[in-house]
Amino acid sequence: MKKLILSTILASIALTGCQSIAGSSSKPSVITAQAQSKAERNKANAIAFYDLAFNQHKVQEAADKYIGDVYLQHNPMVADGKEAFVKGIGGFVSQAPQARSHIKRAIAEGDLVVLHIHSQPTPDSLGSAVVDIFRFDENGKIVEHWDVLQNVPAKTASGRSMF
Repeated sequence: MKKLILSTILASIALTGCQSIAGSSSKPSVITAQAQSKAERNKANAIAFYDLAFNQHKVQEAADKYIGDVYLQHNPMVADGKEAFVKGIGGFVSQAPQARSHIKRAIAEGDLVVLHIHSQPTPDSLGSAVVDIFRFDENGKIVEHWDVLQNVPAKTASGRSMF
């Protein structure tokens, strides 16, 4: 009898859980070929932008080619607008002519592109781990930016790299 009662309770719990999932209002999104194509274009643009600005140090050219007329900045140290980007990053690369950024991962979804980067001001420095998030407009131009930066330590608690 105990087994029957326990089985009934477990079956009720399982069915209730299934009903909650089935009745959920969130539906999986379907990505169209056009949306996927735009996401891939945006990812390619983000990678090209980063290389031009941070590796080739052609900051003005990168801004002119890849940043939209409206550029919203969420980094608290940089103002909105293309000119503020050129001034801030142009100053950095002029002071660090050996600076390089190595893109480790690039992820695109919808109008957002996320880059995971190892940024080094000099080839022998540990550098920083950077995550940049870009929002693109319909024309494939960057119109919004978020970032987080963390210094790369000499040793990690796990023994694994940050990349």
